[in-house]
Amino acid sequence: MGNFAHNKYLYSILLTGLVEKLVHPERDIRNIQDDMGDGVRGYSNRSTDQAYVTPFLKRHGLTHCAASGMESGRNLERPIPHRLDLRTKPRGKGNREAYLGLVHAVQIDGVEPFPIMALLMALDLATKMAQTFTYESNDDLTIEEIHGAVLRHHREAMGNGKSRLPVLALQAVYQCLTEEMARYTDAKLRTPPNRHTGNDKKGWIGDVQVDNLDGTPFEAVEVKSGKQITGDMLRKLPDVFRGQSVDRYYILSNEETYIEPGQEGEIKTLVAQIKHETGCQVIVNGLNRSLWYYLRLVNDPSEFLTHYTDLVAHDPDVQPQHQQLWSEILVTLSNMQETLED
Repeated sequence: MGNFAHNKYLYSILLTGLVEKLVHPERDIRNIQDDMGDGVRGYSNRSTDQAYVTPFLKRHGLTHCAASGMESGRNLERPIPHRLDLRTKPRGKGNREAYLGLVHAVQIDGVEPFPIMALLMALDLATKMAQTFTYESNDDLTIEEIHGAVLRHHREAMGNGKSRLPVLALQAVYQCLTEEMARYTDAKLRTPPNRHTGNDKKGWIGDVQVDNLDGTPFEAVEVKSGKQITGDMLRKLPDVFRGQSVDRYYILSNEETYIEPGQEGEIKTLVAQIKHETGCQVIVNGLNRSLWYYLRLVNDPSEFLTHYTDLVAHDPDVQPQHQQLWSEILVTLSNMQETLED
């Protein structure tokens, strides 16, 4: 199960197969598509997962993919039976053997699927409970210390989900600003921030978004993590707005040189053109510098720290290693405070 946590699509595919066998014992769950070719019938693992399994896992806080395991692990969706000799290399040492062995045990050896399902989910819950981290409270930090801690988190985070962290930082600061600034009196921040892996994009035009009270977009932020800003990113904005009246749109990159060299003139021209055509003021800037400016506007920067910590602890796209790193950073800050007080 420890390996499955690093390969959640395989976990989802397996659970879906077990559910299918439980409900339809006559079906061969090694055949993961309706039509496997050569007259071989199977079942749609993707459809069953999307309709039943992933929604169940989401409701109960269990490990899950955005929509289905097959959508994330498309290398396993080929019309080839999932027998023991299936040639595939999913992430995680031993995951291939474990997955195919369990499918074989249920389909060929007659092992009951329900106990396996219950054990997998119990292990999933136990793993999540063991990964609960303690986040130190720090109420007396300076803006510089808070800013430095968040940037360190973004810089040192590794692996999948790293690009989610800058989005959460912007969401956290907007949670403060929308409560404090008169500009947002007749607007509402969308929560949680937009998920790139999700299917429900209704009304979204950015990663972080503030809507008018009628639900139309008022202001949005698009985060470019690890990417420099180019003219092409601005050129598509009128289509993104879909004729809606958007007041401001920020494109923020966390790259040190946030505009791709040679694109400065074109971007300046496009900003003016978009303002003329749509009425929207587009702001292109560095994310790290923008976060610094935002923190200077917030009445109590420790509120931002509280919001960011809560998002890191509970956002479904944040990995345990990122949560652990943030916990360690907060402990370091707390120890520094104690040293200064001594």
